[in-house]
Parts: sequence; structure tokens; C-alpha cells
Amino acid sequence: MGLRKIIKKNFYNLKFNKKNFYKLSNKTVLVTGASSGIGLGICKKLLETNTVIAIYNNNEKNLKKINNKNLIYVKCDLSNFNNFIELEDIIKKNEINIIINCAGQFGSDQQAIKNINFENFINIIKINSLSILKILQIIDSNKKLKFLEKVLNISSDGGSIELNNEGGAYIYRTSKSALNSISKNLSIDLNKNYGISVLTLDPGNVKTNMNGKGYLDANKCAEYVIDILCKQENYNGVFMNTLKNKIPW
Repeated sequence: MGLRKIIKKNFYNLKFNKKNFYKLSNKTVLVTGASSGIGLGICKKLLETNTVIAIYNNNEKNLKKINNKNLIYVKCDLSNFNNFIELEDIIKKNEINIIINCAGQFGSDQQAIKNINFENFINIIKINSLSILKILQIIDSNKKLKFLEKVLNISSDGGSIELNNEGGAYIYRTSKSALNSISKNLSIDLNKNYGISVLTLDPGNVKTNMNGKGYLDANKCAEYVIDILCKQENYNGVFMNTLKNKIPW
């Protein structure tokens, strides 16, 4: 990493100087994208005082390393809606209080007009956007929405239509814009009918498998995400970052 990038990274991390964080307790939390990055960091933090249902797709090795009786991990390919049988069985057996939807993929490197990979485009839309609807549909069909308190969707300012001044990344941008739209819709329907709060969050420039050059440690980001969930402020229908700055849709 060059000197300029090191300086930029240090300045970026200076903004995340919070020392004391609220902790969530005595909740059952479903986390998607739980096998790495922000999702894994959130699982580890929550397991201190909560039950966690961790959804992963291909690699459970990081979850297997966690020795905690309150961890339930379940394999589910979020791009295949016929693959939710095991997850539905877990949902039937538990009363989920909070969903933290971290699952997300950037998609193919073919995201320019001339070479868009449409098959990959559809799969990424399913993972990044539609899967949360499928999960909520399963919870609803099992008459368990009454136990749900909050839904937090990890999105990206790359999905903001107003902020887009660069173009490109059609697959990723579109999938996150769709997630934002779904989140806003859910914040109306779920809040009106069940009092459920739905928040859309841009985690920032976090170092993950998808963003290897990220600046912020995923575990530090996880602390900020959980802290926001614990606050009593009404964040329903809001799109913001982890520093609580609102982002235009």
C-alpha cells in the first residue's frame, strides 16, 4: 500500500473512534452472509449474549471454529429459492427477533454495457435483493412475524441513484438499488402491520472478501452495526451509514 493510501486509510479510520458500544441481549438474531466479513463479525459479537442463526452458502469453516451452544448455522444458497427447505425448518423452531441481512456479492467482472453477464445479473439480484423477501415470506407463512422487531439490510451508497456520478457496475448498483427500494417498502408494510422497524445501512469502506482493499476492519464495523440496532431512535425507513449520516435513495 502506497503512502497516500496509508494516509487516506488512517484518516478514514479516525472517524470511527467510538469506545463504548451498546450490546444486544437475550434476542434471537438471524444473520445472512454470516461466514465471513461483517456478517461473521456480527455473529461473534452477538453470541456473547444472544442466540444467532447464521446463514452461509459454501464455506462454514469460520462458523465451525466458533464454540458456542447459542450458534445455529444453516447452509442456504440465497440465489436458489428451492434451497430454503432447511432454513424454513430452522425458522419453524425459533422465534426470530432481529434480522441482519449482510449477504451480498459484487457479481461478475462483466458489468459494462458491452459485456454484461445476464445470468450472473439475475443471480446477484436474487442474493442481494430478493432473498430478504423470501426469508420474510417464510417467517410470515409460519405466523412468526409477530416476534420480529427489527430488520437491518446492509446495502451500499453504490445503490443510491442520486449519488451515482460514475456509472458502470450495472449488476452491483442495480441489485443494491433494488434492495433499497424493497427496504423502503418493507419499512411501510411491516411497520404499519406489525410495528417492525426496517433500516437500510451502508457499512462504509470495510475490508471484506468482496472489498479486499477496504479500510475499516469488519469487526469494528460489526460493533457499530449492533450499536445502531440497540438505539431507541426511530430509524424505520431510513437509509444511512454507520456514522448515522443519511444517504439519499
